[in-house]
Order: sequence, then structure tokens, then C-alpha cells
Amino acid sequence: MIRLEDTTDLTPPALPPENDLSRRYLRMIEKWVPVGVEHFAAWPNRPNCGHFFGGCHWYGNETNGPAKAFALASLSPDYDSKATGVSREQLREIAIQGIRYLCFTHDTGPEDCVRPAVGLGRPENCNTKWGERGKGFFRESQCGHGIAAMSLTCLLLRDHLDEETWMMMARVNEDYAGRFGDMPPKSGVYWDTQMEENAWTSHGLASCFLFLSRHERAAAWEATARRWMFSTCATPQDAYDLGALDGSTARALTARTYTTLPDYWAENHGMVHPSYTSSGVRSLMSVGCMLKLWGRDLPPELFWNRRRVYENLKALTDGAGYAQAMQGMDWHYLPTVGSETAHAIASVFFKDPDAAALQRRALRNAELRQDGNAGWMYDREFARKAHDQQDPMIMRETTIASVAALYLFHRLMGPGAKPAPEKTLEKRLLGVRHFPHAGFVHHRHGKGQTSFAWRNSVMALPLTREGIYTLAPCTDTCLGRPKVKDKPDSHRLQSIRVAEYDDGFAAALVMDRCQETLRQQVLFASLPDGRVLSFERFVALEAVTVEALDQGFLRVTNEHFPLLGDNCRGARMLHRPDGSTEYRGWLGDSESDDIIDTLAHPAWLNIDDRLGIRFSGAGRTVYHNRHYIRPYRAIADDLTLSRQEGEQAVKSGQEVGRLSALICPEQKHRATASSTLLIPKGAGDAVCLVTDGFLSAANFGESRRACAFELPRPEEIPVYPGATVEAKKNKLRITVVLEGRSAVLLQAKQTLGVKGDARVEATLDGAAFLTNPGKGRLSVKIASGRGKGGTRQVGAGQTRRL
Repeated sequence: MIRLEDTTDLTPPALPPENDLSRRYLRMIEKWVPVGVEHFAAWPNRPNCGHFFGGCHWYGNETNGPAKAFALASLSPDYDSKATGVSREQLREIAIQGIRYLCFTHDTGPEDCVRPAVGLGRPENCNTKWGERGKGFFRESQCGHGIAAMSLTCLLLRDHLDEETWMMMARVNEDYAGRFGDMPPKSGVYWDTQMEENAWTSHGLASCFLFLSRHERAAAWEATARRWMFSTCATPQDAYDLGALDGSTARALTARTYTTLPDYWAENHGMVHPSYTSSGVRSLMSVGCMLKLWGRDLPPELFWNRRRVYENLKALTDGAGYAQAMQGMDWHYLPTVGSETAHAIASVFFKDPDAAALQRRALRNAELRQDGNAGWMYDREFARKAHDQQDPMIMRETTIASVAALYLFHRLMGPGAKPAPEKTLEKRLLGVRHFPHAGFVHHRHGKGQTSFAWRNSVMALPLTREGIYTLAPCTDTCLGRPKVKDKPDSHRLQSIRVAEYDDGFAAALVMDRCQETLRQQVLFASLPDGRVLSFERFVALEAVTVEALDQGFLRVTNEHFPLLGDNCRGARMLHRPDGSTEYRGWLGDSESDDIIDTLAHPAWLNIDDRLGIRFSGAGRTVYHNRHYIRPYRAIADDLTLSRQEGEQAVKSGQEVGRLSALICPEQKHRATASSTLLIPKGAGDAVCLVTDGFLSAANFGESRRACAFELPRPEEIPVYPGATVEAKKNKLRITVVLEGRSAVLLQAKQTLGVKGDARVEATLDGAAFLTNPGKGRLSVKIASGRGKGGTRQVGAGQTRRL
């Protein structure tokens, strides 16, 4: 039986003064207060109790987050009751009623105290207790965040709580400690990481040893909690780290418990997932704030690998503050708030000026989103109508908990580093990053960022600087989705080779799909200026019936956020050679609201003067203006560049479909119309794509060979370091030596005006040699590049360095 003497004897701590960042989050809470009050209701089963949003969401989260937000606002010297119409006293009373409701309806409360029979969330939570006793580790441990929020709120409001409420909270903590206080942390890396689970369990256990700090087992619970903190971001290589860590070593603490890939990513739900990866960093804030309130130092276990994980997230953050989901996203693409949490933590704890700038980038978007919704996290009517994969979107109003957490964090820890100037930040983040364990390569360039992934979801994502507000990170973006009769899809990687450059990459992928009946060959190159060259081909490995093949799929965000400018106006203009069509974005009631336009075979398309695409494919182009969206992730349209429908019987070795494309971020439609994509002819398994100034080629054969490609002779001959270029009459022949199943990206360093036949060989260091194979003197003018404007005379049969 828990006793009052087992609980902490701390009095409510005095919070540090407000600062600029804490005030911004306070203002967000204030704007939301009327929303919370509107959705708060008394619970008559016990005195002085109430809940938010029907009282039946997962793990008590519908009430614990808003209650914490109300409690924190009530304690701020800058709280503006005139703006909200709600006094401090009313906020405090509502927060206490919420805590009492949660304590009574928890597993430790009286048996007759269950949640309402009808709520706003999923029905299975209604008329039950929360605490999830008997429902397994995942659901039981996930209560850790909520219990910690309740404990924190109780400490802050201790002077206003009666002993009954305080002791109910003590029993909730004792119950959690009884379940997990002796349990070792979980291990899991692939498919579903244990990073998030270990984070929330360490948070719950921190609540236990702090709230019950005078309990005889408090020290043991703290030791266990610190193991969970360390294991939140543990990698396989940590098992070989003999460095000292708080009286032990990293190796000893790791044992064989891993949650994080060797390149510091976490995958969940079968994809490398930025949201779940950031959960390890977020634990530094959630647990750190509790320790700070209790006057405790933050242990080294809580910091383990957090900075390494954060560096990944930072590099992939777009113009709105969201980390690019390079293997797809199965939650909301554009959550209103919370995406800046990892940046806030890095700004404060790592003194990172880039993180400070990224936080403010995301925070400004969150503020504008909320202001456009009149204080709601999501538009009022939309929140009542839309439904995500779990609940009606109105339940996402509980994300006010993220605002409250960030408010307290900055109130306790200060504003963090001085933000880096945007230009400095962007320059510092430029470049190519290859993550072989996660299974993707990423290029951040001056017009956005591009990724190519071969694990979990075979896809590519060419984002502009506006990021996910323009293109949504849907699974299977850009690359093919085959369907073969009686042969379900499967991924059997044959090879992946990535050629990395300082400012671009070229990748060659060979993957067997659909129970190894189709071979997928992909050449994907990201150019220094952000353009993308992409080639994809499917070849049958046995006689099968192909039922459908989509290639070049892009999900086009079409949201309406009133204060975020033209890109979020709720409309997209699709430009094509024969005209333009505007597609409005709105939420419908049934699939009959959708508009599906088949565009035959346009040579190019441009999305809203934001993304240009020149392409050639076997199928028809389809634009799906989607209005019936369930589950909701974003209001977005689907563009498929090449769609082949209807059964197609193919023989072994027969090509099923191909798509070649040039993708140009931040390009106006008139520039798309005049852009160039050339597809030279190549022999065997070699492919090549050429655009202004660049060439990318791949050899899908198994061995090294000289790959030759032919195309019509242009007016000027390009000089590619690493290639031999031969101009003969009206043809141009380009030869590149490529290793088996490899790719290359070559930039033309010069172009030459030559009248007559010529052969140009260029070495990788830029030296170029021109040979005149003819019988007369050859005059050469350097049209662009080094030596521009100069001329050379080359005698018959001679070779001269340019």
C-alpha cells in the first residue's frame, strides 16, 4: 500500500522567467484555450471531475495534454485572461478536474469508474478503463507519456490539490513501476523499432521514481529508467564501444539491445521513419523537463546518440520544418505543430544555430496555421468531417500537448542558440548523404532536396524548397507499382550501386519484383542544380500476365491554409502542351466527388509553376483530383505519368514498360516546354539520358564494359570528363566505360563548335583531347566552358589538347 510518505516532498517549483520563445508558445496555448473549454465536460460519476473531447481517446491523451496546457498557462505571469475569456482560476480548476477524471478511470481507480459509453474517438475505448492492464507491453507501456504529464501537472498545482487526488496519482505511478520497474529495455531495429517504446517507458519510469522519490524502491526504479534512456537510441556498434559512461561502459550498457540502425535512423511500420526517429531525440525534452522540475541533473544515458540522430533529421528538413520522409509517410503529412521539437532540443542542448533557425521556420508555419484556423489546430469544420487511420481529426486537437511541452521546455531551459541566417543554414546543409543501412541516398541542393530509396519502399522524392506543402511523401513515389496475376508483389534486391559526387549522385538499382517474375531496372541521378534524370524499366523473367503497371506516381499536396500564401491556396494548376487545368482541393463525402482526367501522352507537364516534368512512357498519363480521402493524411491529388491497364501476356525477356523523365524543381511551365530530354540508343542492358549540360548512364549488365550510346548530332559537341564523344556526319556517339550494374553522372565541362567529324576524349581531371579523323584541317571553336571563345586548328590525323 502506497503511503503519503513515499511521495515526493517537493513543493511546486518556481519557474524561470518567460522568454521570447516561451511566450510564442504561450500565445498558441491562449488562442487554443476557447477550443479546449468548448470541448470540456463534467464527469458526474465522482466529484470535481471532467474530461476533454469525450474522454475516450487512447491512453487518456484526450485529457492529460489539454490539462497540462491549461495548468501551465495558469502559472504564467504573462497569461492574458482577457484574450481568452478564461481566468487563471478557471484554467486551474479544469486542469485539476481532468487529472481527477484520469485517476478515477485508470486501472487503479474504483471498478465502477469507467470512461463514458460514447466518446469522440474510437468506440472500443468507450466504457472501459485506461492503463491497458493485460493488453501487452506495447499498449501498457505507452501510458508512460500520459502518466508523466499527469505527475508533472500535479507537482505544479500541488498547492491546490487535495490529498485524495495526490494519492490517486501516487497509485497510478506505483502501478506503472510495478509493471516495468524491473523490466529490461526492449530490442528491435527492423520493421518496428523499439526506439519510441523505450522512450515512453523511460518517461513513465522517470515519473515513478520522481513522484515516489521517498519510496524504498525509488533508487532501483531510477537505475532501470536510466537503462531505458540509454537503450532508446542504441545502435549495434555501441556494443563495441569501450568508452566510459557514468561508471560503466557503452558496451556494457548496450549489451544486445538495439533500437537504431547503424547510420542512426529508426524504421517503424516497415519504413525508415523521420517521426519515429525523432522520438529518440524528443525523449531528451520529455524526461529532461521532469528531471529539471524536480531539481535533478540530466544523466549521460539520456544524451546517448541523440546528437547523431538529430544530425540526420536536420539535413532532411524542408522549408516548412518537416523532415523528408524518404520511404513514405503513414501518418499526417503536415501536422500543425510538433515537427520542430527535435530542432528545439538541438538548439538548447547542442547549442546548434542551424537547429534554432529550423525551429523558428517550423514554429512560424504552426502559428500561421493556427491563426488561419481561428485558434484551432485544424480547421473547425474539417476537424469534424475528416478521419485519419485511427480517429476523427477532431481528436488531433490534442496536439496542443506538443505546444505545452515546448512552452515548458523553453521556460525551463531558455531559448537556446541564436538562429543561423537562412542563407548560412542552407549553404551548410548542401550536399550528398548516403545511408546504406537505412537504404537511401539524399541530396540537398539549392532548389530543394532529392532522395532515392531501395529498402522497404522503392521510391524517389524530388522536393522543392517548399517541401511537403508541394509534394507529399507517399509510398512508391516516382517509381513503378507493378501488378502481376497470381504473383503478389515482393522485393528481392539484386544490386544497388550509388556513385556519389560532391553535389549530386547517380544510382543503378536492379530489383526483382512480384515473386521474382519481373526485373526492375532503375537509373536515378540527382544533378547539382536540383534537376533529376530518371529511367525505369520492367522486364519479364518468366511468362506471366501483367494486370497493371503505374510508373511516375506523384502525390501533389492541394491543401488550403489561408495564411500560408499561394502554395496553400487550395488549388493546383496543371500545365501541359495543349493548355492548363486548375484542380481545386477540398474534402468530399464519397469517391463520386473525385475527378479523374486521362491526358493521353503529353511530352511534358508542369505542376503549378513549381515542378516541371518532361517524360516519355508506355502508358497513359492520369491526373486524379482526389476529394474523398480516407484515411486522411493530406488533401492531395495523384499524378501518374504512365499507367498501363488491362491484362498483358508477356514472355520471358519481354519488356513490360519503361519511363524516362527529367524532373525540374521550381521551374515555370514555359521553361518546361523548352527543356530538353534526350534518350540515346544503347546496346544491351545499357541506358543513357541526356539533358542540358549533363549525361547520366547505367550498365545493368553484370560485368564491366564500354557502353556506347548514339543520338542525333547537336549543333555543339559536349565534352564529358570520363567519356569519349565522336561526331560523325549527323550522329553523335558517346562511349562510357561502366562497371557492372553501376551508374555515372557526367557534366559537360565544355561544348565545341566543330564543322566536320571529330573525336573528343576527356579525362576525369578535366583534360580534353580532340582528334581529327578526317583528311583536312579542322577548325574548332570553344562555345562554352573553359577557354570559351577560343579557337583551335587541328590537322588531319592529329590530336590536340584543348
